[in-house]
Amino acid sequence: MSFKGKLFLGYMHRSVLHAVAFFSIVAFCLQSTADVVILKNGKRLKGLILDEYKDRVVLSTADGEKTIMKSKIRSAVYDSEEDALIQKARNQLKKHQYVEAYYTYKKAVDLNPEHEEALERLNYLRGYLETKTRDDIIEGVRNNKERFAGADGRTVGRRVAEELGLVLGQGDKYAYVEEIVNDNLSGSASKLKPGDRIVRVWGEMTAYMTVDEVGVLLLSPGEVRFTVERTVSPLLRTAKSLFPWHSKIMGAHLRLIKKGIVIEKLRRGGPFAQVGILSGDLLCRINGKNTRYMPLSEVLGIIKKDQGRTIEIDVQRDVTLWRKE
Repeated sequence: MSFKGKLFLGYMHRSVLHAVAFFSIVAFCLQSTADVVILKNGKRLKGLILDEYKDRVVLSTADGEKTIMKSKIRSAVYDSEEDALIQKARNQLKKHQYVEAYYTYKKAVDLNPEHEEALERLNYLRGYLETKTRDDIIEGVRNNKERFAGADGRTVGRRVAEELGLVLGQGDKYAYVEEIVNDNLSGSASKLKPGDRIVRVWGEMTAYMTVDEVGVLLLSPGEVRFTVERTVSPLLRTAKSLFPWHSKIMGAHLRLIKKGIVIEKLRRGGPFAQVGILSGDLLCRINGKNTRYMPLSEVLGIIKKDQGRTIEIDVQRDVTLWRKE
C-alpha cells in the first residue's frame, strides 16, 4: 500500500476512535442524568419520570414511554434535586406536615423560580399558615378523618357539594364534574361545566384517584386551584387566503410556551369560541394525539389539512374557587 494510502487509513482510524469516544461520552452523560426507577425484583429502569399518579408512574425511556405500577416499584431516584424536593414536599403534605412542606417547596423555588407547582403550593401554604396557629394545625392532623368527613357525619362528597357547589362523578381515569349545584360560585367557576375532568389539584396529578381522594384535595382551606380538561369538537372553517390561514380556520391563534401549546386571540363567533374554548386554554390533544412532543408546525399542519371538517381536541384550563367555611 502506498504511503498516502496508509496515511489516509491512519487518519480514518483516528477519526473513528474520536467519534466513538465522543458518542460514548454523550451516552454516558445522558444515562448519568436520567431518573432511575428501581423495581422490587432488582431491575433498574433509566429515563425521565414524566408523570406520577396515585398508583403508577410514567417513565420516558429510549424505548418509549412505559407505565409502571407503584406496587412493583421499590424506590425512585430523581436525578434533579428540584424533582426530589417536589416529591418530598408532596409526601409531607399528604402527612399534613404543613410547616415542613412550606420550607421544602421554598427550597424548590430557590432552585427553579418558575416551577409552577412549587410556586402555587408555596403561596397556598404561606396563606394557610398565616391564618392558622400551630395548635390549629396539630389539632387538624389529630382529627384528620373528622376534619375531612365532617364531625357532623357529612361525607366528603357532601362537603364538596355544599362548600364548593360541585357534585363529582367517578370516571375511568379522572374524577369529573357531574353537576354544578351553585349558580353563584366564587372565583372562576364560570369556566366550569358538567363533564369537565379534574386532572390536577394544586399541581398534583389526580389520575386514578377516587372521588373522595380528589374531594379531600379540593377541600383546602380558603382558595383552591385546580385544572380541568374538556373534549370539544369544533367545525373548522375553510381559509380563503393563505396567510394567516390558521387563524381564519380556527378563529384563534396558537402559541408554544413552556407549559405547552396555548390558545389565544379568540375571535367572537369563531369555531373555537363556539365550542366554549377560552383564551389561555392549553391544547393537549388533537384528534387523539398527545401534543406533548408535537412541534407547533405539526399541530398547525393537522388543522390546515382538516379545514372544513370537525376535529376533536382536548383543552385544559386552570380554575380558582373559594370554599365556604
